[in-house]
Amino acid sequence: MRNETYHGGPGLTVLVPLETTVQTPMEAPLAGITHHDDLGLAFRHAGWHRERALVDAALAAIGAPDNRLAAFRGCGRDAWVLRSEQHPDQYRIRADYCHSRWCIPCAVHRSTITAARIRDWLGDLPARFITLTIASDHEPLAPRLDRLYTAFRRLRRTEWWRGRVQGGVACVEVKWSVKSAHWHPHLHILCHSAYLDKKDLSREWHIATGDSYIVDISLVESAALAASYVAKYAAKPAPAATYRDADRLQEMMLAMHGRRLFLTFGDCKLPDKPAEENPDTWVRVQSLDEILWKVRRGVPVAPEILALLRMENPCTITKTNPRCLGPPPPPPCRSQNWPTHGGP
Repeated sequence: MRNETYHGGPGLTVLVPLETTVQTPMEAPLAGITHHDDLGLAFRHAGWHRERALVDAALAAIGAPDNRLAAFRGCGRDAWVLRSEQHPDQYRIRADYCHSRWCIPCAVHRSTITAARIRDWLGDLPARFITLTIASDHEPLAPRLDRLYTAFRRLRRTEWWRGRVQGGVACVEVKWSVKSAHWHPHLHILCHSAYLDKKDLSREWHIATGDSYIVDISLVESAALAASYVAKYAAKPAPAATYRDADRLQEMMLAMHGRRLFLTFGDCKLPDKPAEENPDTWVRVQSLDEILWKVRRGVPVAPEILALLRMENPCTITKTNPRCLGPPPPPPCRSQNWPTHGGP
């Protein structure tokens, strides 16, 4: 990099730009943070701190293990800015992450990785996007999910399905209908298949469910867009309206706990991880807390790092699409010892 001097010993390199111009402090929504070590955590969760507090309370109310609560509450701590050895002008952030289904930054990052794996599997072969729904009623979420999973298993065992669909991925999405006040779970499927007639699929789905026939089929034109569209449901947290109702949020947590919300079927074998276009080695530069503290005080930092922080906007929740431009790949997921439901 130009106009920079590097100081520090192995494993701890501090960037000190030689530029003397004063940079404008970053106005990030980190209100209430008074301790140095809180900045990295607040930076990661700034856009959803209200909903995060509600999720924390719900996890505690349903009896989540202490280690899971501690991981959720500490998600984003020990964050470091890393620099590429092969491309010294490129940076990324790495920290301790909770990997919780209910943590939006972790969920969105997981969605990004899943989309890349699906895209690598799809390749250039024709694919179809299918949506399967079940009839609306006021049944609790857990038995409705059971019905959805059971019906999909029945459909996959039929001669009609097995003769037309080679394999694919399926994601469960759960919505809450404010107007009718009931849960609305459904399946989004991306598969390699022969031509599928919508009327025939509707008939087979009605047989599998006993009361539901609404389906949708479309031909995939862009593998990348389709993979991203499906994968976001694999990591989508609760509907926005659910956060405001403690009982509903807890019901959703209990109903979805231990279930596989993303599954493969048929001959689909996703790669364990996305193919890396530019394998790289990353070295520590400085802790994110230190860098954010300097930025907030107007102390100059490397322009490339400042650009990274501005690019990684805090996660935000909207009514239609919770999202977050999250950090780079987290470390391997910690083991979980919660009891599980049977998946599809």
